Amino acid sequence: MDVTRDNFAKALREFKESIAGCDFVAMDMEMTGLYESKQLTPNRQDTSDERYAKLKRSVESYGVAQVGICLFTWVEAQSDGQYSGYYEAKSFNFNVFPCTSVGAIPVETHFGCKNTAFEFLARNGFDFNKWINSGIPYLRADEAHRLKTDRAGQLLNKRTSFVVDEKHAGFVRDFERALKSFSSSRRKTMSYETANSYERKIIYEVLSKYDTLGARGRLGLIEVFKGSKRAVTLHNLDKLRKLEANIKAAHGFCEIIDVLSAARKLVVGHNMPLDIMHAYSKFHRELPELRADFEQSMLRFLPILIDTKYIIESTPAIKTRYGTSNLDEIAPMLEREASYRSPPASLSHRAQLIRHHPDFVQSASQSMHEAGYDAYMTGATFIRLLKLEGGLDLYAISSPSENTSELVLYRYINKLYQATGDRLYWQLGGSDASRLSPTNVRQPASEGEGAADSFADNANIYESSHDSALAREYGNTTGSSSGLGSTKRANGNNGLLSDVFSQYSLMNINDAV
Repeated sequence: MDVTRDNFAKALREFKESIAGCDFVAMDMEMTGLYESKQLTPNRQDTSDERYAKLKRSVESYGVAQVGICLFTWVEAQSDGQYSGYYEAKSFNFNVFPCTSVGAIPVETHFGCKNTAFEFLARNGFDFNKWINSGIPYLRADEAHRLKTDRAGQLLNKRTSFVVDEKHAGFVRDFERALKSFSSSRRKTMSYETANSYERKIIYEVLSKYDTLGARGRLGLIEVFKGSKRAVTLHNLDKLRKLEANIKAAHGFCEIIDVLSAARKLVVGHNMPLDIMHAYSKFHRELPELRADFEQSMLRFLPILIDTKYIIESTPAIKTRYGTSNLDEIAPMLEREASYRSPPASLSHRAQLIRHHPDFVQSASQSMHEAGYDAYMTGATFIRLLKLEGGLDLYAISSPSENTSELVLYRYINKLYQATGDRLYWQLGGSDASRLSPTNVRQPASEGEGAADSFADNANIYESSHDSALAREYGNTTGSSSGLGSTKRANGNNGLLSDVFSQYSLMNINDAV
């Protein structure tokens, strides 16, 4: 589904209705640039803190043009006593553009654009006019709060002294002179021309000292009017109500990210560091100065992440077989393997494991480097890397001690590909697979791990997860119906993926508090 401001309300409703029941989410972004110079480009000699500083500078220098989010939900069927099913994908391609105004209040945002990035976008069919004219606005909650506080102070006469720069000192003197003349006259209104938003701000600041004078914004001017104290107060309260509605509209795409954060779902990406830092900075809040502070904040923002590039780079058998970890190269190879793969006759009904939802088929662009389609391919690659369709069997090539699917998955949780001088990945939150494995969480919870008990309560789900996963995906070989990607059970959970990651989310949040 290609989403602009024109159909955003419909897409938001669909997104809210679908995310609660999905098993995991895949995300991708298209940006206006990456790095300003060779010196600011990440390299393997970076320390972890140096790498974070470089990524932070990139995120704060460039903008986001598209955000792709694809929801994957397991749909199960049973035929002739055998379990079968598929992953249903709902792909959203959000065209986003920074908010330019809240009602009549201008909002200015600065971001850089790199010529090679724009050439790349154009070469891949990106519509710049649609982006600017129809892009979904967004305004972070903290930015909206500052704007509301500032404007409310003006309207409710709660402003402290306002310092005007020297350039506009003459404008203030002229307006105050005109205001004095207007106040002593019999006129009910006065129109005063303004050249820019700063001059309009000055007028509102000056008027905030008077409780019987109000103002209405007009094109190119401010209309000042006289009224009783009650009439002016009611007028200003009405403007505050309208401001609230305008701020909600300006929040725009940020509401999608708010819903995603609240859902506590597994989020899958490919080469994720820039994507998640853009998501945090553009749609959540300002990036912390320190890497450690960002890592802890991420546990509350998007607590469960898996990077498919790290899966590939850290698994020699996969890297050797496919020779690349680039999404636009490995995703088509995995897709071709899935298409050409000839399952046994008894499993022919499982030939297509990943399908677009019927309402999303026509909107599937089939074009790499559109964010929505790249998000879909990222999620599909994740599924295929887990031997659900084509690819290699991560369980088979894992170490003998990791003989259950949840332990294999734990190896990749919150490890983002980021090759530096000292490691291959960026570990968010400081947790590791051994501490959070089902074996360990059955033990008495240590301080700071209060969610471990609830995790251990579901231990029976994990006992034969490798066999049950195969049963779910290739036929019921063990008689068990639980496993990776299983359907909603009687208790309302979404199967092993959702069970494992929802409990991991609780533990991570507990650690971060």
